[in-house]
Amino acid sequence: MEARKKIILLGGGGHARVLSELIRMSGEYEIAGILDPQLESGSHVSGIPVLGDDELLPALAAGGINNACIAVGSIRDNGKRKYLYDLVKDLEFHVPSLIHPRALVSEAGTHISEGVQIMAGAIIQAGSTIGENTIINTGAIIEHDCTIGGNVHICPGAVVIGGSVIGENSFIGASATVIQGVTVGRNTVVGAGTVVLRDVADGTLLRGTVAG
Repeated sequence: MEARKKIILLGGGGHARVLSELIRMSGEYEIAGILDPQLESGSHVSGIPVLGDDELLPALAAGGINNACIAVGSIRDNGKRKYLYDLVKDLEFHVPSLIHPRALVSEAGTHISEGVQIMAGAIIQAGSTIGENTIINTGAIIEHDCTIGGNVHICPGAVVIGGSVIGENSFIGASATVIQGVTVGRNTVVGAGTVVLRDVADGTLLRGTVAG
């Protein structure tokens, strides 16, 4: 049997626990440990040892671990995820896309970029593109021919209808809906449950039942 590739998790909170289960179910990677400055070195998260903080990355790379997973989630602000992604890429780590076995991802013209995380029950339909370091969270739906930018978080239960565009660094809250053909600008926050009916400019904060 071929040995599994080792991967390090950056972050040890709730998102990391979800990802650790996904990684174990996929069977492709062995989790070597967690880096998190908020946790005590030598402690464990879901049975995974906490090794220390991000300063250990060069030593881990020198020791032959060249896969990293950005295991912090985001609430509105995706800046921490982007910082960590850029950090490990500068150190020449590979950040694999991770797809839960119970997600449905069409093979018809879809493109899943490096570092994408697709959680259980999510659906990605034909012709859609998902940018690097983006989360498609539990039960979210990306319909056909959508373009989701890099470093985006599509939260649980959110729906992006066909032909829509979500700009980079944006946050689409839980159970929000972006109707067909709408463009949501970069660095935008769409609140939980919001329905986006029209194009949205960069840097907008949307709240309420219907917005846009």
